Order: sequence, then structure tokens, then C-alpha cells
Amino acid sequence: MCQNITGPLAEFNKIYKTIDGVYHLYAKSLGISDTRMWLLYSIYAADKAYTQRELCSEWNYPPQTLNSALKEMEKQGIISLEHSPGNMKNKRIILTEQGREYTQKMIAPLVLAEQRALEAMPEDERSALLSLMAKHAGILQREVGGIGQKIN
Repeated sequence: MCQNITGPLAEFNKIYKTIDGVYHLYAKSLGISDTRMWLLYSIYAADKAYTQRELCSEWNYPPQTLNSALKEMEKQGIISLEHSPGNMKNKRIILTEQGREYTQKMIAPLVLAEQRALEAMPEDERSALLSLMAKHAGILQREVGGIGQKIN
């Protein structure tokens, strides 16, 4: 590894872990798992009803982890799983009335905090942050994906 990148890479990973830790501590303060928090967040932030497959794809959830969390939340009356129109195989995830109240109480304050944090930055910095993070994520996906091909 190039020595001139080790310091910035370590700093980037510390920052990433700090952000991840903020979300973990928030979920812990609510008495819920990180998976449940992110699942509720995904549904709350959506302008549509997701299927399990769509959630896994768009939010990078492992299918089994997502399925287990959804079943638990369905038993608790937070969500309902309804067949997609024209496709009896895929089910849409719908918040129940109890689920809407739950997410409003648990997730809405988090989203507001995130919005305030971004709004505290000038527009050009917000734009640069999002652009550079997306660029880095794409490059990292390509590079890490290439490792598996080289090993096999």
C-alpha cells in the first residue's frame, strides 16, 4: 500500500465508524436493533411501498436479516405485508397505523437531526460531500469486487 494514503485512509475509516456509531447509539437509545432502525428509516423515507426485494437491492440489506426483522415487525403490528398488484409472489411492506405512529416517534427525530446537520453546512460543501461520497462508494465497489475475481 502507498504510504502517503495510509493516514488519510485511516482518518476516513475513523470518520465512517464515528458516523456509524452515531446511528448505532441512536438505535440503542430507542431499545431497537440497528437493523430495525434502518428498516424503519428506509420505509419512512420512501415515497412508495417497497417490496422485500427492492429494499434489499436499494438499501443493501441481506435478505435473511431483512426477512427476520419484517416478520417480527409484522407480528408486532408495525407493518403489514400485502401482495403486489399483478404479482402474488412479491409482497409490499406497508406501515400500519401503529407503524406510522411508531416511525413518527422513532425515526422522524433522526431525519430532522440529519437535515439540521446537513443544513449547517454551506450548499457547496453539501454538494461536494454527496458527490465525493458517491464517487468513492462507486470506486470502492469496483475495487473490492475485483479482489474476489482475482482470488478465485
